[in-house]
Amino acid sequence: MQIKDCCYTLIVITALSSPSFHSQARNCIKGKPCGNGCIAKQKTCRIDGQTSTAPSSQANESVIRRTVLRLPKVYQITADEAYARKAPDSPVSTGYYKQGQRVFVYTTADGWARISNMQPEEWLELSKLQPVHPKTK
Repeated sequence: MQIKDCCYTLIVITALSSPSFHSQARNCIKGKPCGNGCIAKQKTCRIDGQTSTAPSSQANESVIRRTVLRLPKVYQITADEAYARKAPDSPVSTGYYKQGQRVFVYTTADGWARISNMQPEEWLELSKLQPVHPKTK
């Protein structure tokens, strides 16, 4: 009996010390085991030869997206005075501009020009502005 018990103990110790047993028995709280880590449940594990699907041809293609940088346009105040507002439909005045002052216009909408890039927003009536054209050399 002692030899049989010794063999069972040796088999259990060998099975517990095997590295593949540890990687498969990993306790993943929000996913499932994959290699030495965890992945999301809906993902496919591609480590340790578990999945042998051919990668698609699109996997090697690079996707390059260009961001269009829109610079503000320079306008000049043409009216004697212009009051900036929080919004085009707001009666609250946030600033005062005099004739000849230059402002950056970031967006125009319904006859109004947004002259602020960040918060708080400032809007001027587009009819009180005139675009400034750069000098050509």
